[in-house]
Amino acid sequence: MKFSRQFYNPLFMITLGSAISLRIFAAPFSILDFKKDQLSKTEQTQICKQFKPLCEQPAQWQSTKTPDQKLWIFNKNHIAAFRPSQTGLKLDDQWQFSLSDENTNVENQSFIFPKLFPMTSTRYAVAVIAPFSEMYSGGGASIERASFFELLEHGKTHRFIQDYPFSFSRMVRACFSEQDYEQAKDRCHDEDGLSLDIRPLKPMLWQFRYHYHLEVSPVSDLGEKSYKGSRNLKIDLNHVPKQPNIPDNWNYAGQG
Repeated sequence: MKFSRQFYNPLFMITLGSAISLRIFAAPFSILDFKKDQLSKTEQTQICKQFKPLCEQPAQWQSTKTPDQKLWIFNKNHIAAFRPSQTGLKLDDQWQFSLSDENTNVENQSFIFPKLFPMTSTRYAVAVIAPFSEMYSGGGASIERASFFELLEHGKTHRFIQDYPFSFSRMVRACFSEQDYEQAKDRCHDEDGLSLDIRPLKPMLWQFRYHYHLEVSPVSDLGEKSYKGSRNLKIDLNHVPKQPNIPDNWNYAGQG
């Protein structure tokens, strides 16, 4: 399954929200979707009585359930967990994220990706995505980097992955003359991009699979050929590398 929200820019295809292709695998530890419109009126009332910040925009609520039957609610920068009881839902814990604009320059600020990532059978994390874009003559790029936060008790969080490549999409102009345009036949840009699949393998071990593609214009002076590549990485969540072991040109951070 792919999760992306895309729009077309005349210069290049840009993805906000998620330029990745994130697949969910059938495994003992599965990535869980936060989905809309899954709550009854009774559940909504019980939630609002205990955690009013969520009730400011109930139409934007998204929810999921973990195997222990806890109900998790996500809304913009708030996450809350409720446990079932004989008298209804009881607030178990809640987290609030400060979504700063430090690593982004696009209209939309950093955002929480609407998935719940299992670390163990009882420990979970979320990803905060920082988008960045740049425009230049005849092209541009859209970049997303991800930080992962474990949801600890008492509303605390721990960032264990910081600014990993999450996705990028780039176009660079290759046609500069009338002859170039005739020879290129509408392929006047070098285009490349990165996407990511994540698979939980077992407690405290995730697999990151990075996919990279490069499409070279017939009139390019890049000196490379078109190709597709991928790399599988096992990420030990107890000892996370500062950056993933992928080629430098896959780890694109912009020209600035």
